[in-house]
Amino acid sequence: MVSKHLGLSRQSGWLCISSVVSHLAQWATMMLPAVACVLVTASLPARAEEGVASNEATWVILEETDDSLCLAHGGKLITLALTDSGQRAAPAGLEVWVDRWFMQVQTADHTRHQLTVEHSSQELGCSQSIAGPQHWTLSTIKRLPEQAHP
Repeated sequence: MVSKHLGLSRQSGWLCISSVVSHLAQWATMMLPAVACVLVTASLPARAEEGVASNEATWVILEETDDSLCLAHGGKLITLALTDSGQRAAPAGLEVWVDRWFMQVQTADHTRHQLTVEHSSQELGCSQSIAGPQHWTLSTIKRLPEQAHP
């Protein structure tokens, strides 16, 4: 009998098992929202926020690609990229402001990126960090002014 070898009575062995089960249930309850968040975030396409007009939202996309570091954490690399319609709409390029969300909470990271034909993409990060899931949303998109040529 295992409990006899461990120096446990049947009753204390049962309490030990029930304690482990209780801890596993608490852990699963805490982790369930994070796992659901990852699944929902991964299934949602990048969308325009209230501050971005729908036609401007077609000028850039948030792409998911495989990256070895991100895959090691169960995520994908998120890249902000200029689309063909964005290149036609803004030949000089675009200024894009992006907000980062970590575990469904908006962070203070409000970053500015300039996308041009020469530099048409910018890596933002992994959809799954060591500490939890994250995603980005588009805040504002503006055309860059045309450069005057002498």
